[in-house]
Amino acid sequence: MLGIRGLERLAILAAIVLVAACGSSGAASQTPSSAATAQLTSTGPATSTASSTPPATPAQASPGQSLPPGVTVVDTASSIQRLDWSPDGKLLAVLTWGGTFGTGRVDVLDLTGHQITSLVAVDMAWVDDTHLMTLGVSPDDTTHGTVTIFSIDGTVSGVVPGTFGGMLGNGHGSVALTAPVAVDEVPAKESFQVWSNGQLGPRTAGYGLPIRWSADGRLLALIGATSTSGSGANRTPADGVVLTAAGSSLPGTLTVLSLPEKTVVLSRPLPDIRLDVYFSPNGSRLATSDGLVLTLASGRGTQLTGNADGWAPGGALVLVGQDHRVSLWTPTGTTVIPDAFEWAALGPDEGDIATLPAADENVAAPVTAVVRRAGGEVSIPLSVGLSIATWSAGGVCFVATGTIDAQREDNRLLRIELPAR
Repeated sequence: MLGIRGLERLAILAAIVLVAACGSSGAASQTPSSAATAQLTSTGPATSTASSTPPATPAQASPGQSLPPGVTVVDTASSIQRLDWSPDGKLLAVLTWGGTFGTGRVDVLDLTGHQITSLVAVDMAWVDDTHLMTLGVSPDDTTHGTVTIFSIDGTVSGVVPGTFGGMLGNGHGSVALTAPVAVDEVPAKESFQVWSNGQLGPRTAGYGLPIRWSADGRLLALIGATSTSGSGANRTPADGVVLTAAGSSLPGTLTVLSLPEKTVVLSRPLPDIRLDVYFSPNGSRLATSDGLVLTLASGRGTQLTGNADGWAPGGALVLVGQDHRVSLWTPTGTTVIPDAFEWAALGPDEGDIATLPAADENVAAPVTAVVRRAGGEVSIPLSVGLSIATWSAGGVCFVATGTIDAQREDNRLLRIELPAR
């Protein structure tokens, strides 16, 4: 099951892992999707840039399928890659892989699930509450992408000169754009440029590729490959996903920069470039997905037992233990979340939670997920296997992708109307 992370790094970490694993064997293939922290494809000089398509009507559940009251199927796309809220939390961008390399789209929905616009793209980032930046590529060249800025009504408001390999927005008007990466250029040519307020900054190299912005948009975490990162790795020909030999790793470096001055806040070796990283809400700590918590001011680390899966709005780190139980860690102690297993999506208020109860490993059907609303006993059971999940900023609704029909393995985008507080 994919985690409930924001999945920001669409093309970025996928490019690091893929290229590092390939060594210098030729042009890098793009991967349509991979594990929770390295997502969909791609990148590249696109002959077809992002464009607007007419809004689609929200789909309904298949005949014979019933959903609890307040739960609606918004989309039936089987390859939803990422769910990104606009900075003000009023719009949701849904990034979907198109099924072949170099294809994809971004659907923009309002809080009711109504589709405002749809853009052809393989990557996206919010510029502000009313503008999106997209990456368009040609199926014949998914390495060099063209970047277009759209208003949410689908009209073009600008084009960024040059070609790029991926993008990562900070929600405060700045977007880190990665350079196209060819196999024989890694790690020496890993670089990025920051677009901000209509201006594209100079190219920055030597630190790796952007992975995560802090909540205030001032700190940028980067992961860089090393010359030995490809050891023991191979790529499956069917889907382009990088696999490694049992027990092998892809070592690299982790760097945190303060922008725009580009001051190095933290720099240290990273045991595996496939790890994800998460800034705490106040930006004072950084956690890696293998459970290491780093204090940025001192650089000191605390190794926790379990895998980190992001931070709760209140500042606690979400941990998943070897027993699959979900707990919250703070420097003063760890608290187990009752009846939470595998993952937990925590809402804006204490007590808002979506999670899975204990699973019977002998049962093939998806485990029933439960969405609980703070301040009440209301719960909404869903007989689906959730893969990506997110709360709206004000806790108005909960949106998730999941399989409704275990036999068909269909994937739906579900909107869950939450009761008033």
